[in-house]
Amino acid sequence: MAAATCLKCEGHAFERGRIMPLGEQHAVSVLQCADCGAVVGILETQSSIESLHKQVASIDAGIMRIVKAMQDLS
Repeated sequence: MAAATCLKCEGHAFERGRIMPLGEQHAVSVLQCADCGAVVGILETQSSIESLHKQVASIDAGIMRIVKAMQDLS
């Protein structure tokens, strides 16, 4: 099995980190190289996934209200 390698420094150790993207209010969990700190991926947390599910449900409910209103007009 091949070892994961950092593209920047060729290190083989990785760790969780948190970064604050410019213009954002919340930090993002990332996987970064333990040697140079280069971000190699984003870690989705359960709360982030649940938040997205709530947003999708809210959008779906809004679409259903629009469809119903349009049907009532016909």
